[in-house]
Amino acid sequence: MMKPMLQRSLVVLLAIATSSLADPPKAPDLVLPSGSADYTRTLRLVKTYLAKERTLAQLTKDVVTLKLKVHPLGCGYVFMTPPPPPPGITFEQALMPGDWVGTFGEVAMTHLGGWGLSREDYDVLHRAAHGKQKGFPNCKAQ
Repeated sequence: MMKPMLQRSLVVLLAIATSSLADPPKAPDLVLPSGSADYTRTLRLVKTYLAKERTLAQLTKDVVTLKLKVHPLGCGYVFMTPPPPPPGITFEQALMPGDWVGTFGEVAMTHLGGWGLSREDYDVLHRAAHGKQKGFPNCKAQ
């Protein structure tokens, strides 16, 4: 039979271990700029690919599973060059507009935001996710 002190220690240790598994710390390299819409789920997938923890085939499967929609203005819209910001406002490359959430703009941000996804890899992911869309590669919302 376990002594009460040892039993309490094990319960505390288990509680600490469980809480650290439930709330893993955010990696500092995945911090989005203030005001950005959240695309960390997509960014985490891409980062594991870039770290060689998964293959492009595995990343493609995972991205397709996300079922990211075509942006209402078409997939080509996310690659349009934005106008320069007004005076006094600093351009933030990794800032994603809110209307891109749930669209393939999330994957585009892992390339456009300077996170390391190459345009070639983006094109592979885009073809797998939207290659059957009308007007591919500038998919039209349906």
